[in-house]
Amino acid sequence: MTSKDLALLFIAYAPTVLGQSGSFGGHNPFSPGTNGNDGYKASEGIPPEVQEILDDNQMVLIVHAVLASLAFVLLFPLGSILVRMGSFPGLWLVHGVFQTLAFLTFTAAFGVGLWLATHMPINLMGRAHPTIGLVVFSLLFFQPVLGLLHHYRFKKYNRRTFWSHSHIWIGRIAITLGMINGGLGMLAAHKTGFYKPSPIQVAGYSVTAGMMWLTWVAADVIGGREKKARIVDGHPKDTTTSQDQMREQLTMGVHPSGRASYQP
Repeated sequence: MTSKDLALLFIAYAPTVLGQSGSFGGHNPFSPGTNGNDGYKASEGIPPEVQEILDDNQMVLIVHAVLASLAFVLLFPLGSILVRMGSFPGLWLVHGVFQTLAFLTFTAAFGVGLWLATHMPINLMGRAHPTIGLVVFSLLFFQPVLGLLHHYRFKKYNRRTFWSHSHIWIGRIAITLGMINGGLGMLAAHKTGFYKPSPIQVAGYSVTAGMMWLTWVAADVIGGREKKARIVDGHPKDTTTSQDQMREQLTMGVHPSGRASYQP
């Protein structure tokens, strides 16, 4: 699957996920009686005592949503864009620090979300949102190790290896799933009566996440082409001075010994 295929998949699926809330026009799939698997009888609606517990924990839900959105709509994409478009010494280390910060932010959101899913008097764990959250967390948990293997193996062999492709594609899939899961989280909160996001909130998240995702994909494609264009058979394509070549190699994390520049 190429970046173009992933882009088409996101564009085709995201509007469906983010636009199915009945309160924003058309049939309301979140009204009482549409789902009887929430720990109470759907035909009776949400019992007052259950709704009171949900209302008391809305701020916890908001913290979860804000942290997760910060991680997937801002930090993870920016860290990826940086390593594809940037060019300065120690870039790979800055990328690592940036993505570590993003992962810690998501870890906090994941912990809050897991607490909500296991402590609320409604069935949340069987829904798509927490399930995808568990999958994304599992994928990202191994990314730091895969990133180090990708870096050092590239320096050794001057080409991408299995670890490189694993690190790159797990990152692409996890970030995309994380963005889509934000929309699923809004649907789950609305459907259970936990929180009813306004049309402005839904539109704001959808537009922001979609624009950031498209920017991230564009940077990945453009950055990859530019870096490949600099290298032909392991040597810079243009006729820059040896000092410029040394600066480029140092920027990408490879000692200036005539080998190919580091290509993340």
